[in-house]
Amino acid sequence: MKRRNIDKRQDFLMNLARPFVRIWMNKDTKRIVHLDEGVNLRRKEPYILLSNHTFLFDVIHVPLLCKKVPFIVASQVLFKKKSTRFLVTHIAHVIAKSKGTSDTGTVRELIGAVKRGYPILIFPEGDTTFYGETNYIEESTMKLIKKLEIDVITCNVKGGYLSKPRWATGKRKNRRAEFTYELTIPKETIKDLTVDDINGIVKKALYNNDYTYQRTHMIPHPGKTLAEGMENVVYACPFCESIATIKTEGNKIQCTSCGHEGFVDSYGFIQDFKYDNLIDWDKFQKNYQDQLKNSTIKTTGDLFFLNPEEAHMDEIGTVNFEYKDHSFCISGAYEEIIPIQEISNAIITLRRDFGFLYQNKSYLVKLNQYSAAFLRIAQNKY
Repeated sequence: MKRRNIDKRQDFLMNLARPFVRIWMNKDTKRIVHLDEGVNLRRKEPYILLSNHTFLFDVIHVPLLCKKVPFIVASQVLFKKKSTRFLVTHIAHVIAKSKGTSDTGTVRELIGAVKRGYPILIFPEGDTTFYGETNYIEESTMKLIKKLEIDVITCNVKGGYLSKPRWATGKRKNRRAEFTYELTIPKETIKDLTVDDINGIVKKALYNNDYTYQRTHMIPHPGKTLAEGMENVVYACPFCESIATIKTEGNKIQCTSCGHEGFVDSYGFIQDFKYDNLIDWDKFQKNYQDQLKNSTIKTTGDLFFLNPEEAHMDEIGTVNFEYKDHSFCISGAYEEIIPIQEISNAIITLRRDFGFLYQNKSYLVKLNQYSAAFLRIAQNKY
């Protein structure tokens, strides 16, 4: 199948931009790259490139060595935001997917890209890790691997999470990440593997715990606001077990209910708290799902509606966003009470953009606090 005109135009623009992107990425994060035997990213024939998703810019770092720029799967929200719409529709090879749902249209586009000779890049977690550990893996990716029967190359990214945590509002210095590419499943072996076999192989190849990696390497990432934003991912106090009482300022963490204080050190570990890492803290707070759903949580945010007919978001304005009595209560620029059992496809994009569907309308609320708590109230997938 021949390349389309839009493919040729995007190839041309991406090749023009590539030197500048390299300079930008080298300045953003120091890269350490390992290419295992059998990995050839300059090959002409298509392949599937899979990676764990540790920080925002690994979507740029991972394909940086590929001679042919892959088609990458990304959230449909990027096609509607003014800041990213031009990039993903006119320059980069990007295929839209609605996060948290099975999308046959996305699969058809991926198959089409492979038939036109392109590699494809998928982050099968579907989302950047909030806590630093590879977690949920989309099974639909394994079915696609089985169907295509082309080489599967994996890239395991280590160190990126603590260099640039998804939840953090403050910057870290000395950012670095390690990228290990491996020919994980040669195409000749795929026909003899089941979907479950492929799933097990991919999960093992992509698994990473960035806190375990850091305990070995102890790379300092100094900063003055290392704790700020953490209340977006932790919502249960490990001392008094209260919900939505964690506050942060600078490097300090505090529970406003029991007064316990701690801090984040320059290595990313939490000091003077029950857990020194967010992976263990999250395992603890998952036990409090009933308490979370019976609590009252409130914050503010900016409300948008995603317009399915046009490639943009309709801005509504600033709202109060509150959860109580098993409903999301919106007031301010827009008024509505939404029972949580009637919403679907709840997801967090970027740091704290909470999206969901209700009565065939697509909501996006840029929350100021407690994004993980609101997500866990709506669904318990991630």
